[in-house]
Amino acid sequence: MSEKRKDHKGRILKTGEYWDPKGRRYMFRKMVDGERVTITDDDLIELRKKENELLHQIDRGRRISSKSAKTTLNEYFDNWLELYAKSGRKATTCTNYKSYYNTYIRETIGKKPITKVSKADIQKIINDMVRDGKKHSTLANLKSCLNIVCDCAVDDDIIVKNPAKNIQLPQTESEKREPVPEEHIKIFLEYVRNSDRYSYSYPAFLVLFNTGMRIGELAALTWEDVDTKAGEIHINKSLNRYREKDYGFTLAVGSPKSKTSVRTIAMNDTVKLALLRLKMQSARETPTLPRVDDSGNIKGEVKGFVFLNNNGNVWSEPPFRELIARITKRYNKEAEKMGKEKIEVWKPHQSRHSYTSLAYSVGADMKAVSHMLGHASINTTLDVYADLSEEKKKEQEAVIKAVRIS
Repeated sequence: MSEKRKDHKGRILKTGEYWDPKGRRYMFRKMVDGERVTITDDDLIELRKKENELLHQIDRGRRISSKSAKTTLNEYFDNWLELYAKSGRKATTCTNYKSYYNTYIRETIGKKPITKVSKADIQKIINDMVRDGKKHSTLANLKSCLNIVCDCAVDDDIIVKNPAKNIQLPQTESEKREPVPEEHIKIFLEYVRNSDRYSYSYPAFLVLFNTGMRIGELAALTWEDVDTKAGEIHINKSLNRYREKDYGFTLAVGSPKSKTSVRTIAMNDTVKLALLRLKMQSARETPTLPRVDDSGNIKGEVKGFVFLNNNGNVWSEPPFRELIARITKRYNKEAEKMGKEKIEVWKPHQSRHSYTSLAYSVGADMKAVSHMLGHASINTTLDVYADLSEEKKKEQEAVIKAVRIS
């Protein structure tokens, strides 16, 4: 009687199972319709889960393509992006997926055959990202991308099981959505308003803090969207960034983040006055940018932008963020000499948190705030700004405790 095969731990292997000591991986081989199908994993239990899935698929009449076994994850991703992703997702989403993939996967496990990419391979990438201090949102976005790609590979009968399906995202400290302190906002705006170098940007900062707009929505705003008589601003588009190699341009005007992001918001007197003054001062021609659909196809052009940078170009988030850093650095340098209070550098998106915080502090209706922010539902507002809601809850508890009958 022949001796049964065992792995490096002495465990008996089933028919078709092998232990590769060089690659330190388990393999399962089976002939299907005259072709040999091989699946691998570095864990025996996980391999046997794949075995069962393979056998179930064979029983259901599905055919696993052995010819695609040498296809690398990179090759499959590139094909998926062109064939599947672009037909069902916004171009900006595809651009983000490609960015995440190229940064973390292409030069690592992307070179491996897709059939040999394991759950452990992907988990190691995630763990390394955590060690490097990557944000939880970055981890979640990469996992989402890989999960969708690998699900499609399963549907294409190239792999048996999705290795990204049950990847664990380690608990990381999520970045707290801190508003810019109200006093710092006043210092910042006052400094910009009186600065010979930066006063041109004052209206943009003023509108940003007074409306809770996203920076892409602010950048895409045209004079056609501003109705000073009715006191309204119509938000119906966003300035988005694209990969020039894929689309032929880097900046274009597309749809905003979601359907609920298309909205009309009321402007207060401060915003109305700032926009009226800006319109009277706007004598120069504004640049023209392509208007694109969700797939990145050019459908027209947009001009008449409200806010421009010092070079006469339309704003986008990176240079706007850099401007904030430059202004803050310059102010703090002067403040140090004069013994004044310094301020922290803030990010454009923090203006939304500041707007929300101030709105809550004066008792604004939560549904109205949700509409101003362009959230899909009031629950989104509650989830995103849970810390503010908790503050309100504490205030109410304090009021209730103050009610006494004796």
